[in-house]
Amino acid sequence: MRKGLGEKGFIKTLLGFFLLIALVAAGVAFARPYYRYYTLGSHTRDFLRTDIGDGNTIKKHVMEDAAELGIPLDDKDVSVSVLNKTVKVRAAWTETVDLWGYYQKSVDFVMEEDY
Repeated sequence: MRKGLGEKGFIKTLLGFFLLIALVAAGVAFARPYYRYYTLGSHTRDFLRTDIGDGNTIKKHVMEDAAELGIPLDDKDVSVSVLNKTVKVRAAWTETVDLWGYYQKSVDFVMEEDY
């Protein structure tokens, strides 16, 4: 007896494939803001380990890196404090992850680095 195309599981396989693609796309959409967060923290740590100068130079560098990474930082969101030989940098921002217009999630980030 000859079996039809649907009896071999073609539809299940196709739906499973589309579900896998949707899950991967959602994972990538949520991973982007976290990647930018960790990259900005890494760049800030590296910059703090160099001969940096004053707090305005540090703040300017953090703002330039944030703009390059596409992080929505304002001047009031970044604070730099220099106490004795310790430099502390704090930045806070919120990013919204949008999944095809059906689901939006706001994610809050706080970066605190010191050296």
